[in-house]
Amino acid sequence: MICFLTLLSVVVKVTQNFKISFSSDKRMAFSLWHKLIFALVIIAAVIIGQLIVNRTCSFQVAAVVFRIQMIGLIQTGMFLLSRLIIWRTFVPLVRQLSPQCSTSAIHQNDSEFSRSQLRKVKNSDLNLSAMNKDEADHVSVTIGKAVLFIYLCMCHVSYLTNLFLIHTDPHWISMLTYASFGSYIQLLTGLGMFKLLSLGICACQKLRSSSNPWVLSYRHITALALVYAIAASTVGLYTASQPPAVKHVTVKLKDLPSRLDGLSIVQLSDIHLGPTVGKSKLTKIVEIVNTEKPDIVVVTGDLVDSSVEHLRGAAEPLKDIHSLYGKFFVTGNHEYYTGDVDNWFVYLRSLGFTILHNSNVRIPSADGHSHICLAGTDDIQADRTRYDGHKFDLDKAVSSCSSDKPVILLAHQPHAAKMALDSKYRIDLVLSGHTHGGQMFPMIIGAYFLNPFYVGLYQYGNRGSQVYVSPGTQYWGIPMRIATSMEITRITLHKAI
Repeated sequence: MICFLTLLSVVVKVTQNFKISFSSDKRMAFSLWHKLIFALVIIAAVIIGQLIVNRTCSFQVAAVVFRIQMIGLIQTGMFLLSRLIIWRTFVPLVRQLSPQCSTSAIHQNDSEFSRSQLRKVKNSDLNLSAMNKDEADHVSVTIGKAVLFIYLCMCHVSYLTNLFLIHTDPHWISMLTYASFGSYIQLLTGLGMFKLLSLGICACQKLRSSSNPWVLSYRHITALALVYAIAASTVGLYTASQPPAVKHVTVKLKDLPSRLDGLSIVQLSDIHLGPTVGKSKLTKIVEIVNTEKPDIVVVTGDLVDSSVEHLRGAAEPLKDIHSLYGKFFVTGNHEYYTGDVDNWFVYLRSLGFTILHNSNVRIPSADGHSHICLAGTDDIQADRTRYDGHKFDLDKAVSSCSSDKPVILLAHQPHAAKMALDSKYRIDLVLSGHTHGGQMFPMIIGAYFLNPFYVGLYQYGNRGSQVYVSPGTQYWGIPMRIATSMEITRITLHKAI
């Protein structure tokens, strides 16, 4: 409901721009206050709604409501950015580029003939010519506004495809709207970067007391932002369309049994089956995994973005993964957003997976002495959504592991990895995902600073513990990868000397 109301507000507000002029300073101030109040109301509704849900609703409802609230917040932010930045940047540009506005007289006066005025002077050839130019100008501006409006609508409805357009393989509308959303982010990024560049140039010139200052004009900034957005989006779309590469990582573990020296683990993470990732991409991933002939395959969360009912066919290729000692799965935060985790457990078991639901296994299981302990925890999102029977329970997951044997923990989020490594238990290696490496610029900045481990292999603490964070095997939603990569990680274990 929040998402729908936000989208409706976008439609109403943008449509009003075809009819209403906001030239009055007073009216513009009122409009700004209206948007800020609207945003505050949405945020308050989310907070109050979450309190009510936590007290009264079941865990399935709480999971779904939590996701809707997040979408509502994102849509609110997008609405403000669309109205205050995108619309105000490009609509004036459309007017400046229109035929009549290019003439000096109209540019100076910024006036239009009304129909009544035109009728009074209809016998004047000069005024008839002006009328034709005026009508052509009006049509071109209207077309420009319409194109911009449709583009913004596609960006805003991208999230709705998670609810209505989940198929075995992605629907073209899902791909189009999420690609538009990705270009929207890059457009905002470009505008911000080149505006900062312009301010930096001005500051440098003031410090040098330049007599002939050069600055980036409004048109220069907009044009550069457009070029950047198109180039970055094109590269991002191409990168995301390619199969993930296999990355080889060597990890040395203390007390690793000699017979397990060289053990290979293939890690998959953040596949995000859903509106823009489907069966075709997963089939290719499975083929690549099988060519590696791994000893163990692990999926460290965020496999799906919808229910078993919608994604059963898309996930089916997972049954074809082959490994010597088995394939294992732990939940990520997105599994809990689906509200269908237990059904996914049942279905994944039918595909041959062992679910590490705050539990562990010995590998190899046949030998009671020469083994490692492979453990897995539920994602910490389970605690936030109060998902019944699920929580991040490290005690249950690793307490039965031997203290003189290597322990490898699967934990989706780097924050969970840090919690585990700071605990009293022996944990030699944690395999995580979640960050996507930020997936695309500029979100890589937030991913770097908001997570204790970003991407790659880390040494942690005095006990020789290590963490490997996968940048993800696919992507979430937006079919782009900009300044980041997708990978299937092959980890080879060796005994530390």
